[in-house]
This record gives sequence, C-alpha cells and structure tokens, in this order.
Amino acid sequence: MTPEEVLARRLAAEIEAELATMGALGEEFANAPRGGDSYAIRARGSMLHDFYNCVERVFLRIARELNGGAPRGEQWHQLISDMALEIVGVRPAVVDRRLAETLREYLRFRHVFRNVYGGVLDAERMASLEDRLPATMTAFRHDIKAFVAWLVGQPAV
Repeated sequence: MTPEEVLARRLAAEIEAELATMGALGEEFANAPRGGDSYAIRARGSMLHDFYNCVERVFLRIARELNGGAPRGEQWHQLISDMALEIVGVRPAVVDRRLAETLREYLRFRHVFRNVYGGVLDAERMASLEDRLPATMTAFRHDIKAFVAWLVGQPAV
C-alpha cells in the first residue's frame, strides 16, 4: 500500500468516526425536549452547536490533508466555500453549493451560541434550524459518503 493510500484510508476512517458521532447526535436531538423553557432551549442550542462542530471537524481534516491547510485569520469562514469548491486534479467538491449555504446558517448560529448567554437564545429563531436539522444531516452524510468513496477509490454510493 502506498503512503497516499494509507493517508486516504486514515482520513476516511477519521471522517467515518465523525459521521458516527453525528449519527448519535441526531438520535439525541430526535429525543430532545421541545419545550420553550430555558433548559430545553439551551439543550437544543447545544446540539445545534455540536452539529456544526462535527461538520467543521470533517472539513478541517479534509482541508489539512488535501487542501494544504485550513483558512486562517479573516479567511476562517471561507472553510465552507472551500469545501463546496472542486479543486481540479486534487479533489472533487466535498459538499454541493446548496448544502454549503445551509451549513453557513448553522455556522452563524454557532457563532451566536458561543458569544451570547444561553438565556438570550431565541427559540423562534432556532426553530428553522431545528426543523431542517434531520434533512441537513442526511444531506451532509450523503455528500460526505460520496467524498469518502472517491477518496478511497470506490464507486459513489
């Protein structure tokens, strides 16, 4: 096995581990309390935050191994755009542009979640992200599975 094949398999295994974490998060989210009290809102906000963190960990692994590194400083938020970009001769797009736009909304929420007190989270503003989370997870898993198949030289599922 070549060093490149070892790298590809290691990266694929790391991505699969993140997808497993995301799957467990999806199950937890499906059973999360839907109340409007502060504890329920904070719990669901934490899960939305965790979802985007999982997405970002996948993207960072890919960026470090295949893109020559992740964006830094002011360019940090370019990570999603980078993942929606095909790099000819290097890799296909990791996610499609439509999913990238949706993921930007979760990134914005994560920024709010990290920078405000939990008591000021707005359940109504979170509702759209919550409603779309299962479909977004499914779309992300689909795109990432196709990318992993490309990575290890298998036909896309």
